[in-house]
Amino acid sequence: MWNRNVYSANSCSSRTGNQPLFTGSCSYSSGATSISTSYIMYSARFRGSNNNSVLSRRSRRMRRMNYSRSLRAYNSVRVRPRASERDEKFLPPADPSKEKEIIIRHQEETVPKKTEVEKVELETKLHVTGVDLHFAENAKEHHTDMYACAKESEGRQAELVLRRGQEFKMTITFDRPYDIKKNDITLLFNLGDEYKPNNRLNEKFRVDETGATKYKPKKWGATVISQEGNTLTLSVFVPATTPIGEWEFAIRTIVDVKDGKDQIWQYNHTEDYINIIFNPWCKEDWVYMEDDVWRTETVLNDNGTQYYGSFRKVGVRSWAYNQFNYGILDAALHLVRKAFGFKATPAMASPVKVSRMIAGIVNAPDDGGVLVGNWSGDYTGGCKPTVWQGSEKILLEYMKTGKPVRYGQCWVFSAVTTAVCRAIGLPCRSVTNYASAHNTDQERLSIDVIKKNVDGDIEETKDDSVWNFHVWNEVYMRRPDLNTDAIKYDGWHVIDATPQERSDGVFTCGPAPVVAIKEGHLNVGYDTSFIYAEVNADKVEWKSSNVVAKLVEKKRLRNAVGKKISTHQPTGKPYVSPSFGSFLFGNDNLEREDVTEFYKYEEGSEKEKTIHRCAEKQFRLMNGCEDESDSEHEVQCGSLAIEIDEMDDITVGSPFTFKVKVKNTCKKEDRTAKVSLKVLYKTYFDSVTGIAALKKFDETKIKAGASQEFTITVDEHQANQRPQDDFNFELKAVAICTEDEDDIATEDMDFRMRRPDLELSGPATCGLLDTIKVDVSFTNPLAVALTRCSVSFAGGFDPVGTTKDTMKISNIGPGMSWNTTLNLRPQVQPRGQSMRALSIGFESKELSDITGKYSVELKN
Repeated sequence: MWNRNVYSANSCSSRTGNQPLFTGSCSYSSGATSISTSYIMYSARFRGSNNNSVLSRRSRRMRRMNYSRSLRAYNSVRVRPRASERDEKFLPPADPSKEKEIIIRHQEETVPKKTEVEKVELETKLHVTGVDLHFAENAKEHHTDMYACAKESEGRQAELVLRRGQEFKMTITFDRPYDIKKNDITLLFNLGDEYKPNNRLNEKFRVDETGATKYKPKKWGATVISQEGNTLTLSVFVPATTPIGEWEFAIRTIVDVKDGKDQIWQYNHTEDYINIIFNPWCKEDWVYMEDDVWRTETVLNDNGTQYYGSFRKVGVRSWAYNQFNYGILDAALHLVRKAFGFKATPAMASPVKVSRMIAGIVNAPDDGGVLVGNWSGDYTGGCKPTVWQGSEKILLEYMKTGKPVRYGQCWVFSAVTTAVCRAIGLPCRSVTNYASAHNTDQERLSIDVIKKNVDGDIEETKDDSVWNFHVWNEVYMRRPDLNTDAIKYDGWHVIDATPQERSDGVFTCGPAPVVAIKEGHLNVGYDTSFIYAEVNADKVEWKSSNVVAKLVEKKRLRNAVGKKISTHQPTGKPYVSPSFGSFLFGNDNLEREDVTEFYKYEEGSEKEKTIHRCAEKQFRLMNGCEDESDSEHEVQCGSLAIEIDEMDDITVGSPFTFKVKVKNTCKKEDRTAKVSLKVLYKTYFDSVTGIAALKKFDETKIKAGASQEFTITVDEHQANQRPQDDFNFELKAVAICTEDEDDIATEDMDFRMRRPDLELSGPATCGLLDTIKVDVSFTNPLAVALTRCSVSFAGGFDPVGTTKDTMKISNIGPGMSWNTTLNLRPQVQPRGQSMRALSIGFESKELSDITGKYSVELKN
């Protein structure tokens, strides 16, 4: 068994490529009778690397543990590799030149004298023979009994998952009765491989044996709560300021006195590690959440939703976060370690810093994180983002291969972030912003488009964009570091793992307090100005002016972005409502919590206008630009106005028609208009991919105060030409007044066709050990066959027999139906949840992103 602090020279060399520091060895053992060296030089765990290595030179150098010579050690059996060993495959290759440098340095070191407990001697004095961590009892007290790893299963040992800010129980068994008067106990806890005393990563404290200890909120502590025979049961307190991660521990006991000097033996418990995570139930923890309903939803609910589409035609896909499934907590803690450069740091105690690091490590561009983003339409070498139905498969694939998973888009980045944050106890929810602005410049807090009349056609130039929707995350925490007497920034904070713009040189975003976004406090938090623009930027049209030789503001839309900002209602249960709806016609009935009011004041109100003016001024000054607030031109209104009728639901495979009204706003004068209607193929992220239909109308006279209707139809063939755009379209209407060619009216409208759902049916209830049959059916709505078809699912069920979680299926002819029966068994975890849910998706070359859902109530 490996000593906690010593590697075998041979093993270290073969596993990492490093040369041994010395020729001593560590012996194997069974039980707690291992004989090994203690607190002497030990080798670096990681491969040598170049200057870009995530490990510093210092961490690869040898270290000396400076303790009393009377201190000697022995170990328990190591069952699971240390975190540093499991992380090795994620490290860059070794640099041979660095290896050579380390070898030379190693040869210069002097091998210290080993201090060990011989096996024969071990039997003569008090020593630890075992530790009971009371997995079930501690897990229940710490709200971690839902984790699959917290319970022993076939081939897997239970792991202790603790929330900081609470006590946990530990029973130590000795080979003989413990003498309180003679045998003092000291506990040692350590995060990471390096020993750095007094830096919150290594804690050493005596056990109070009176049973009367009152713990200090920021100090570790332990007290004896009972003694029986050879066992001693302790209560150990973990403060709410403890860095999260995988902690190791050891037990020191005074076993004798020799020549007036205490003889101390140290038992290194290498059999178990302790996973310490955030605690939203603890008032001293920054992530404390008083609202139990929202805490249940954003920490304990392992299912949820991703809202997408547009604010006119809303889509909802159920999603399986599965944060309690086996391997997900391990993945989450690994990502935290990787984000911090594989070096334990006190910063791991801060939800601010941890959440920012998670937002950066979930994407791949900078550091080989979890997901590769792809908006090209070509998904060769990976999965189209709509294939994913849950976060678990993505995280486990990443951990298995050590390579970024291909591919994701905003809702996938958000869903993975939600799973990671909830796994480590950080309250988190996915949030969708409809008509989400992406401001790329540092001059104006607006979405700018330059329009130019070229022979009757309006050409557009722009760097900014407005996405139909964008999904990010909110995490909940207090902010004592930002709060003032005048304002508190506690509560929800935006983080965004989608790689859009760099922040401090890397692709990450946030955390930005939602309160700061609403109040226009752009200098508070991380990336607050970028997120403010996403929800509250004006959309401004500019035109060239021959008079003043510069761009002149033509049109300003103050309510064009940041609509119907949505998250899942705190039901604490899987999503069971419709998969499609509309915000424009009555109740959307989509289990949707509208959080728009927390991001901005009512559009058009004086409060909102004042805040926006101040924010614009601050934004320009922050970026070294002059304030333009006093020189802003008043926008002149033309004589023509355009209105576009809202569309009913149109299912894919059907033609559709836009109706447009052009109105002459003059009270006395007639106007003649040249009208152009253009329907574009367009992605949800505001990229035009082609023209579906174009129709121009000759000069049309419109009387004063009157309107004229114009229509354009997209036939079935045109509508189905670009399924890779997920049936998103944009209508652009232009009316040019022939009496004054500078009098131009424009109006745009996004439109998304509705896709059919997968229909699922199965039993309403079942037992935890039952195998159930769930019928799935689907009808092809197109006039062409569906090819390259596949079905995939995720959630709280395991496939049984021939059922697989991803299955290729045969082609489906025009108008034909397909059906199958899934054989499923409910997963045991998360324990305590009364429901199991299934999210399922269908993909084909001609039609994709067809989803369905099913849930079942578990019998007691």
